[in-house]
Amino acid sequence: MSRLGIIAACVLIACLLLTAQASAQNFGAPWLRMGVGARAMAMGTAQTAVAEDATAAYWNPALLTSLHEYDAALMYTAGMKAERTYNYLSGTWNVRRIGGFGFSWMNAGITDIPGRDINRVPTGNFDVSQNAFQLTYARWLGSGVGVGVSGKYLQEDLADNNGYGLDLGALFKPYDELQFGAMIRDVVGKLGRDRTPFEARLGVGAYPWQNVTFDLDLVKVKDLDAVAALGGSYHVPINDQTDFYVAAGYSDVFRDSRGLTAGFGIGYRNLTLQYAYVTEPQAWLQENHRLSINFSWNERNPLASLLGSLKRKPRQEGPREIIHRVIIEGHPTVKLELEVLTPSQKDSITHAWAKPSGVVTFPGINFATGKSKIMPEFARVLDGIAEILYEHPEIELIEIQGHADSTGSDAINDPLSRARANAVRDYLIRQGVAPDRMDARGYGSHHPIASNATRQGRYLNRRIDIVRLK
Repeated sequence: MSRLGIIAACVLIACLLLTAQASAQNFGAPWLRMGVGARAMAMGTAQTAVAEDATAAYWNPALLTSLHEYDAALMYTAGMKAERTYNYLSGTWNVRRIGGFGFSWMNAGITDIPGRDINRVPTGNFDVSQNAFQLTYARWLGSGVGVGVSGKYLQEDLADNNGYGLDLGALFKPYDELQFGAMIRDVVGKLGRDRTPFEARLGVGAYPWQNVTFDLDLVKVKDLDAVAALGGSYHVPINDQTDFYVAAGYSDVFRDSRGLTAGFGIGYRNLTLQYAYVTEPQAWLQENHRLSINFSWNERNPLASLLGSLKRKPRQEGPREIIHRVIIEGHPTVKLELEVLTPSQKDSITHAWAKPSGVVTFPGINFATGKSKIMPEFARVLDGIAEILYEHPEIELIEIQGHADSTGSDAINDPLSRARANAVRDYLIRQGVAPDRMDARGYGSHHPIASNATRQGRYLNRRIDIVRLK
């Protein structure tokens, strides 16, 4: 299907979702639509196109395909009025070439409800508990399109009610700076004798600048007027292992009601702590506080990854270390006007290539989207690389490695990364570097150096590595 056809199909599906009808009460099971995750709530629930942790199973099942190999999220809600409770637990597993899997548990309830008999005599307090257990599957279809589905088992202990629900999601990513998400919650659903109303969401996510995220969601619940949710976040890298973000949003744009939200989070390696302050649209419910812990890893042993998050590892020195990982800080949207490498940068590269296995990394290389044509700003940098190779004949053989982020399938990423590596080799040959001093290989998305679940991580993973072999 062409890109225009895919866009038209997504628009058609979104229109159908927002106008669909179902025989349900719009007030049924409202706890299913309260929102989960501190970062998501801080952004005003605008998450349909940009959820980047295990809470994606709730916001849009299709987003599971863009997460780490393993992700886990735990949310606790404090300060809810009317003696309410609301907590969430989710885990996801991304299997290459198969898809993303997820399991979630949502728990809501009311505590200390006064009980009375038919004569209105107090019988003591009691609690009500509601649970949703959800299984999710998502898969990339290619051409920037992903789909997902979630099945839910619902349980409520007040009247011993059981039920079910089905969520559908879609993701379209024409560019890395722009993506569209659509989902319908409870396209079919029932709890006890009542059918649960559907909730349709259409989201547009944008990344206009590095570390900045915006999302706008249109939200339609059965028999209620459509509303909009708007949110944004800004990530501040502190060092290679730690970052901080602030977020804010408004969850009820079209109605004259409350809905302002804000929050922040700090992450160290694989572990992220998040907080959100939420004012609910209903004034009598006032505000509450969401606390989340998110954990992600790509190794088979999650305990080792967690311990690595909590304990700082000593820096390893040696020829295999990436001594100068980020030579050029590019920008994914605005093309930089770069000249040839500065003397200090040349010294860093020469130091990295002092012995075999030294690596120089150029992240976020500005190739045209889906193309292997070298852009002028990178060509000027490669001119400096050619000068270094000319000045150091002791560097007998280098390998030019093309790498991609996890967006798209291996069938797209592998040949594209190979074509980009070959384009770099061909350019250096034209600058006078002997062909027998260079090999070129494409590794697709198989060797990431950062998380593919974040904008900055994907930017770092789209890179060219040049490794000295001899």
